[in-house]
Amino acid sequence: MRIVILCGIILLAIARSSSAQMTLAQTFGSTGYHSSEVVDLSISGKKIAMLRRQNAINAADTIFYYNLDYSLWKMIPCPAIPGYNGDFHFGPVSSALGYVCYSSEKLFNDDSLLEVAVQYESQSGSRIYVINENGILIDSVLDVVGDFNIQSTAPGVFIASVRTRTGNRIYNLPGTIPCNSCSVIGIAHQEKEMEMLSPPFPNPSSNQVQINFTLPEGVVIGELSIYNGNGQKVKSYTVDNRFGFILVDNSQLPSGIYCVKLITNGRASSAQKMLVIK
Repeated sequence: MRIVILCGIILLAIARSSSAQMTLAQTFGSTGYHSSEVVDLSISGKKIAMLRRQNAINAADTIFYYNLDYSLWKMIPCPAIPGYNGDFHFGPVSSALGYVCYSSEKLFNDDSLLEVAVQYESQSGSRIYVINENGILIDSVLDVVGDFNIQSTAPGVFIASVRTRTGNRIYNLPGTIPCNSCSVIGIAHQEKEMEMLSPPFPNPSSNQVQINFTLPEGVVIGELSIYNGNGQKVKSYTVDNRFGFILVDNSQLPSGIYCVKLITNGRASSAQKMLVIK
């Protein structure tokens, strides 16, 4: 009898899960909104960013940021630049359209205002402007001929790279982004974190642990690094895909919680925690 009841419960659960489907959560107006994505901000957390076309000559889009309950949080009016396209999308779509890339509160400077990098397009080339929530242009890169990319070079350290008519430029960025988005993210135009690093085993440990990993397609070498609770690198190993795992000796490490990351081509995987006990 118990078996029959158990089978009935399982079948009921399967039936319920198989009937699940998408449900409409919110509609943002009937016209005007034409592109959206979720951003993760350093101070205020996740927001829904949406672009709204102004439907006026020589007018640029406005970026609206909504809370997760769909209430309006902030907006950034993108100034119209004569001769440049003010009709934007999130992420590079085509050379004929401008795009919004990287919303952040703490990446481009050390104040707490919301800023966003916007690439304006024209027949003669591109310009990148960093605009804050007051609509003020606080920085710019002119004569752009390639995408504007932000990457992590170490935990909490970021650079921006862009190709211009006068050469490739690298900018040191003063701020940071949420640690769960260290590939590119706490910022708009987010890229998925690279799920290429498994948790150490056994965990916790007092001596040797095994860490499994997978390098991204086309990458032949990477750096597996271990950081202590203060963010200091305590161990570093060069790895390839020959075995897909590495054995790490933790016997000399003090007791504590450590962070393990795999870095390839300047991008860091999502972090795995490792507990060392004595």
